[in-house]
Amino acid sequence: MRTVIFAFVLLCGAVASAGTRYVSAAGDDAADGLTPRTAWRTIGKLNAALCPGETARLRRGDVFIGGISVPGGPDAAHPTVIADYGEGAKPVITCTRTIHPDERVWEAISPSYRIWRTNILNPTNCTGTAGGKANVGFLLVDGKLMPQLRFCKDDVNRPWDFAATPDGWLYVHSAENPARLAKEIRVAMNEMGVRLKSNMVVSNLAIRATGGHGMVGGWDNAVTHVRISDCDLDQIGGAELIGYSKAFRVRYGNGIEFGSNCSDAIVERCTVRGVYDTAFTMQGRPKTSWSDIHFRNCLVADSTQAFEVWCGNAQKGVGFERCSFVGNRTVNVGGGWGAEVRPNRQSATPLLIYSMNTDTVDITVASNRFENVRYGLLHCCAAGGKPPSGYRLFDNTVLSGDVPAWNALGTREEGVRLFTE
Repeated sequence: MRTVIFAFVLLCGAVASAGTRYVSAAGDDAADGLTPRTAWRTIGKLNAALCPGETARLRRGDVFIGGISVPGGPDAAHPTVIADYGEGAKPVITCTRTIHPDERVWEAISPSYRIWRTNILNPTNCTGTAGGKANVGFLLVDGKLMPQLRFCKDDVNRPWDFAATPDGWLYVHSAENPARLAKEIRVAMNEMGVRLKSNMVVSNLAIRATGGHGMVGGWDNAVTHVRISDCDLDQIGGAELIGYSKAFRVRYGNGIEFGSNCSDAIVERCTVRGVYDTAFTMQGRPKTSWSDIHFRNCLVADSTQAFEVWCGNAQKGVGFERCSFVGNRTVNVGGGWGAEVRPNRQSATPLLIYSMNTDTVDITVASNRFENVRYGLLHCCAAGGKPPSGYRLFDNTVLSGDVPAWNALGTREEGVRLFTE
């Protein structure tokens, strides 16, 4: 075993000197990936073969199936880089399965109730990502997002309602065989677009259509030194959050999430649309503080929330240190497909604070522009319904529709009074 590990380390050391690997939809996983002409073809190959500190470049104009999960760099000065090359639109990462357009893959379960089913884990019926098991966030029917997840197949009773069972069966309500009504049916699986690791740079990617998070790091493993820039995220989330009673109908999915034990991260110039939950979040039950995490100069549109924070069961002195949400623009947050189908719309606001069980809060929310605010600016579940004193809200502009409604200038108390009444 030691010999095998030593050989792998030597291989990665040799490959790292080459620096860059290329991935193209026209590539070949048997190639070396060292040039655009010898590019790899799949995300699976990238995940299996990229070494710490290498650069992965995905060809623009291509669509790649499956989430990226590669090792981070050895240190902050030598990060793993995930970026683009070539001309055209940003390379797209999508975590979907496509059902074969063949009527024979569908079985009529209840003709009188118009219920059909197919097994999405059976490769005879579908192609696409192997991740996400059978937890489905939404359907894409000829490109149109169908979000109406039912937690029991017996509740599938309206056109394109759907339910999925752990053994892979997807139940859909359709007036006739779904393959007759749609040329393409894609299923957004519960998979993460990019797993963030320490010492990682992600730029110029598009993550489109996944039932899980767009990007996520932290929780069980500490993550530090992350830079994310100029990425586009769209159609994110909606899968069932396992562990809750189905009676609560809990679904999830964030754009970019920093879970417990994250630090030193910058997210900038990103566009996030159509997220079931929130575009950006810091959340969890940390052993160390979220520190020096900044979201700046981004656009959030048609999502349920824009910026969420919560902290549970933190020890003294552990919480949020030098974090910010500054210079961003939000449009129609509180709207979008997620807000339309979620059972709890009271939290469909640009800013959201759940529990804040910490004595350490240093978060600045300033110089943002909030347009077409639907249900108020801030929903706060913390004690007293007001954010803690270390949550500084100032110099933000809020508009309702096309008419300027309020200017948040000055103290936090003025901002809370204006925006939550």
